[in-house]
Amino acid sequence: MAPKKAPKKAAKKSPTHAADNHAELDASIQEHHKKHGRDDKKHGDKKHDDKQHREHKDLRRAYEHLGRLTALEKTLTGRTVNQIKTLTTLAQNALLADDPKSAADLLRAAEHLAFGSLAQNSRATRLSETLEAALNLELEHLTEKAAEHWEKHDGNRPAAIAEIYTSMLAVADAAHVKGAYRRALEFARGAEALAHVRGLPPHAAAQLDQTRALKLAADEDD
Repeated sequence: MAPKKAPKKAAKKSPTHAADNHAELDASIQEHHKKHGRDDKKHGDKKHDDKQHREHKDLRRAYEHLGRLTALEKTLTGRTVNQIKTLTTLAQNALLADDPKSAADLLRAAEHLAFGSLAQNSRATRLSETLEAALNLELEHLTEKAAEHWEKHDGNRPAAIAEIYTSMLAVADAAHVKGAYRRALEFARGAEALAHVRGLPPHAAAQLDQTRALKLAADEDD
C-alpha cells in the first residue's frame, strides 16, 4: 500500500507589500487635493484661501516625501521597514481625518528614518573643529525643538508614534556619541518632524492601537 501523502500545509498569506501601501496613500493624497481644489471655486474669503493654500502646500509636501520613500523602499530592511509602514499607515489615517499637515509631517519623519538607517554608523573622518562644533549645535537645536513641539502638540497620539519618536531620539544620541553625525542628524530631524504631528481623533488613535495589538498577537502565535 502506498504511503498516505502528508496533508498540505495551508499557505501563509504574504503581508501587503509596502509598494501597495504607498500606492494607496498616493491615491489618497491626489484625491484629497482634488477635493479641496474644487472647494477653492466656491469660496473667496481670505481666511478660507489661506487655509486652502496651507492644505495644498502640505499635500504637495506629502506627495514629495512619499516619492522619496518609494525610491528608497528596496534598500530598507527589518525594523526600519515596519516603522515606516506604521508611519505611512498613520499618514493615511491623518488624511482620512482631514489633517494633511500631520500626514506630511509623518511622511517627512519616515523619510528621515529611511535615510538615517542607511547612513554610516561610525565616526565621520576629516571633520574640522568648526564644522564639528556646528554639527553639535544643530543636533542640540533639533533635540530641543523636538521636545518643545512634542509637548506643544501632545494629544491623542497612538502609542506607535511615541515609541518611534523615543527610538529615533535614542538612535540619534547613540550615533552622536560615536561621532556618526549624518546618521545622528537624520534621526534627530525625523524625531523633530514626528513631534509636529498633532494627536489624532480619539477613535482613530484607539483604532490604530487596537490594530497594532492584534498584529503583535498574531505574530506571537506564528
